Amino acid sequence: MALVFLALALLALAWPVFAAAGLVFVVIGALALRRDPDILGRASALRRAGWFLAAGAAFTAAAAYGRGLAATTFGLLDPDDGCMLRRPEGYDHRAGASADGSSSMWPLRDTTCGPDLVPGYVNPLVAGSAVLFVALLVVLILAEVRSRPLPAGDAARR
Repeated sequence: MALVFLALALLALAWPVFAAAGLVFVVIGALALRRDPDILGRASALRRAGWFLAAGAAFTAAAAYGRGLAATTFGLLDPDDGCMLRRPEGYDHRAGASADGSSSMWPLRDTTCGPDLVPGYVNPLVAGSAVLFVALLVVLILAEVRSRPLPAGDAARR
């Protein structure tokens, strides 16, 4: 459990690195598509670009989740300290943190300090990027399997 906490804390700190990696993979995938003028006849170029785009989607999901995690009170032992750091303009030291606030890791939300601290675009972006990543993986694996030649005796079964 400590390893998971450490990984999430590092993700909350390093989310800009994941966002930059996602952008780089998407740009490389787009350049791989653009570089070949006869792209429709080149299945290998499409697969190569697809793998780059899938990696970009995975890094985008991780970066968005890290961004949302960085906005919460995750990892802070005292919720009052977290509220003071995250919402200094509306925090009352005498009243303390809201007793009816809650937080969850998925969907990512944190209402400990009153209104939700997680930006509204985080959860849809994480879900959309994850769905895109899985869809690209399925398409790429199916394309890889279908592109393999069948043995000589199995040609009639196709």
